[in-house]
Amino acid sequence: MAGIDMKVLMVNREDAHRNLGGDTIQMLKTKAALEDLGVTIETCTVADLDHVQVPDLAHVFNIQTVEESWAAFKKLKARKIPIVLSSIYWDMLDHGFDLTTATRGRWAVCARIWGKSTARRLYCSWQRAKSPLLTSWRLQRRMLQDALAVLPNSASEGKLLRQTFLLGDSFYRRVHVVPNGIDVSLFEPLPQPSALFQKQYGIRDFVLQVGAVSPVKNQLGLLQALNDLPIPIVIIGQPTPHKPEYAEECKALAEARGNVTFIDRLPHDELPGIYRLASVHVLPSWRETPGLVSLEAAASGCRVVTTSIGSTRDYFCNLAEYCYPSDLSSIRAAVAKALAQPPSDKLRNHVLQNFTWQRAAEETLQAYLTVLNEPAKVPVNQGISLRPMNRES
Repeated sequence: MAGIDMKVLMVNREDAHRNLGGDTIQMLKTKAALEDLGVTIETCTVADLDHVQVPDLAHVFNIQTVEESWAAFKKLKARKIPIVLSSIYWDMLDHGFDLTTATRGRWAVCARIWGKSTARRLYCSWQRAKSPLLTSWRLQRRMLQDALAVLPNSASEGKLLRQTFLLGDSFYRRVHVVPNGIDVSLFEPLPQPSALFQKQYGIRDFVLQVGAVSPVKNQLGLLQALNDLPIPIVIIGQPTPHKPEYAEECKALAEARGNVTFIDRLPHDELPGIYRLASVHVLPSWRETPGLVSLEAAASGCRVVTTSIGSTRDYFCNLAEYCYPSDLSSIRAAVAKALAQPPSDKLRNHVLQNFTWQRAAEETLQAYLTVLNEPAKVPVNQGISLRPMNRES
């Protein structure tokens, strides 16, 4: 599409390109798809903001990098540049509860007396009640208030933002859900199993997890849950630089188990063929919104097991198996159930029809045009509901 006279500045954290994460991928893939629609886009970090020309609007990514995102907001507001915000948010309260109870403190006692489910609910409510006392919470709330449009990756994320930051129902008027996506060209036609990978490593029909090796992604939980099962496990991803000892712990358990292959990094375009070799892709994380690798695995025709924390059900509905990250029996049962399922194209077709970077770009452009008070110029796929929905649904 040509003829859209619009200049957009996309702003991300300082190490977005050195420490590649989901926010980086979302930014770069959305940028490329928007450029195909005729939008002119420049990317930068907060450190570069003093040296860029004034765009029509700025698009800031990720409120979880609070200090950098807020610094960008202040500079953009000072120059009177309209701001659109991709929140990329989900809280870590469930993980916090499990860490707290593991130390045998008062919440561990509460869990024994009241039951873990009740204690978890009370812990999360208590933490949310204290949140307004935190500077980080106040800055995140301010960003959500100041942005002219907020672009969560799911309706569930939009609802969580309103509840967590006490924003009121009027917040929804500025919410425009933009789903994450995949590169359709990598998955249509259906990828062929990677002969190169099979020759190099000599395995197929394995349990696969792709993603940075970190406590949030919970590779250790996967290894513990499947410790005595004979199925091979392949883990593709670099150790997070913030917790190098976690990767060492995972590798020690993997060595004791045996039949586990670690691969630091592979070119992205090689992954579809590896997903095709796998029996199931498992992502038992402490949060996902929804996990780009799960979308890619699904588009490759691979069975999917994913976490129940985050916006995963908005994407995968009843077409994937769900697990709770600290419950090893839950992970094990979800993997077993997925492996027992007959082959089906339902999840693959669902992802290809609803979750592409082209669609993400179209939804993002709709939000841009609304902010700039311009008429819509692209048709929007209405295949799934974009309205905020109940978090538990």
